[in-house]
This record gives sequence, structure tokens and C-alpha cells, in this order.
Amino acid sequence: MKTILFVDDHEVLARLSCDILEMNGYRAISAYNGADALAKFENEDIDLVVTDFRMDGMNGLELAKRIRERRPDAPIIIVTGYGKLEGAKDIIVLSKDTLFPNLLEEIKTHLGEGESAPDQVLHAS
Repeated sequence: MKTILFVDDHEVLARLSCDILEMNGYRAISAYNGADALAKFENEDIDLVVTDFRMDGMNGLELAKRIRERRPDAPIIIVTGYGKLEGAKDIIVLSKDTLFPNLLEEIKTHLGEGESAPDQVLHAS
């Protein structure tokens, strides 16, 4: 079973998103800020990270960069309600407006469970 770390400073949204991921066959771990996410990333076997962009303290892009320092090949999806992100190279960016089911499709594709593996992982919404 693949493990997804879901990071959002809105705890209710993070928990509900984890419930949806678990209903779709994933092990989901929630984190509520960047520091919490980094600690869980270090201590768990994480296959993919989904993070909100705008959070108190460390934003999602900063979190992605810190994760990539530890594991350069880590699949990361940033969810935002603010449009395109500068500096999001090799990171999937999804709009919050269409989070589900688009998130599930991206996860399946990126973890090799979709119809084809991704050739390019940068998608801007």
C-alpha cells in the first residue's frame, strides 16, 4: 500500500482529505505545518507528498524544496487557490477548485497506477 503525506494547516481539510485517500486504497498521514511534515517525511516511508501552498510558517514550495534536498526524486503535488507558482519546477501544481478527483488522478499517474507513467510532472492550473 502506497503512503501519502497530506499537508495542510487547516486540520479538518487535512483529515477529510486523508479519509478520501484511504477510501481509495492509500495509507494517508496528515501534517498541519511544514515542520511537522518534514519530521513525518523523515520518520515514515512516504511515497508521495501533497501539500497546500499557503500555510503559516513554511509555505508549500519551501516545504517541497526541503523535501527534495532529502530525496530529489520525491513526487510532490502542491495544491493552491492562487494560480500558477513561480519556481515550481518538476512539481505538480493543482488548483484547489478542482482538488478531487483531479488529485486522485495525479496520484495514480505519478505512482504508476494510471494508464501511463508521467513523462513530465509539471502541470499548472
